[in-house]
Amino acid sequence: MHELLLFASVPVHQHYELLQQLAGLTAMQPRHALERRLVYKAFRKPGLNTGRVGGSQDLQQANAADLQRVNKMLNGGMFYTQVVGPVSEKDFAAAPVKVTASELESDTQMAGMELSNPPASVQADTAATYDFDRQPWKLDFRDIPEAATRSAVTTRVMASAALPRGNIEPSMNAWGYGFVTEYVVEGDIFIHNDIVIFLHRVLHYPSDEKEPREPRRSLPSLKKMAPLEKTGSYVLQASIAVQDGSNQETMKTASQHLLGLREQLKSAVRLEPADRLSLDTRAK
Repeated sequence: MHELLLFASVPVHQHYELLQQLAGLTAMQPRHALERRLVYKAFRKPGLNTGRVGGSQDLQQANAADLQRVNKMLNGGMFYTQVVGPVSEKDFAAAPVKVTASELESDTQMAGMELSNPPASVQADTAATYDFDRQPWKLDFRDIPEAATRSAVTTRVMASAALPRGNIEPSMNAWGYGFVTEYVVEGDIFIHNDIVIFLHRVLHYPSDEKEPREPRRSLPSLKKMAPLEKTGSYVLQASIAVQDGSNQETMKTASQHLLGLREQLKSAVRLEPADRLSLDTRAK
């Protein structure tokens, strides 16, 4: 699969106005999105790993086709890759879940208690909790953009696959990838015909926190998250996914659609292809 993209920088003072313009253009209200993005780096060439990947119960529960796709992605060169998980505002500053529902049910039955009337402490805990063990994930692979000096859009190979919920460290380690860091992306999504428009910014975790060696099991307050860009500016990303990148006619049509959007938004923002090396995902 191939991805065609255009980007624009949006100053923070223009953010609200652009949201209104995009809502009018797409005839839809923005869909707010918050994503945890975990960055992994290959610590050995994945192709050298001949052991069986997916022997654990969690991996066996994942879709077999997705696992095959993941293996194909990770058995190429050595890349940085991202594991993406959707979260909501209520997940931030929420207490981590200490017991699962099945464990609670088992405990209450053993104690002869009614599950429909748990203790007040349990009711309070379930009011605002973040269950890391049920956090859904997907692996997003993005190759370095194709070299084309006269191309009006950025083009690169992409692939995504579902991963097991919860702790994906064992799975990623088995594929030869080690955890590097994580950040949060906050933004709004619009759909315009076949174009996905994502107006977003990157948020970093509080600087006073110690950098963990694995994904966090709990999240700080969203108010404590700091924008990567000190000015608070946003990035507007317009993208189209093309299933068959070898079909030149389809690729040309997708490119024309992106250029048409650029023309429609030229009075508000300037959509341009990205610098190729700035999107280089290879691990050196």
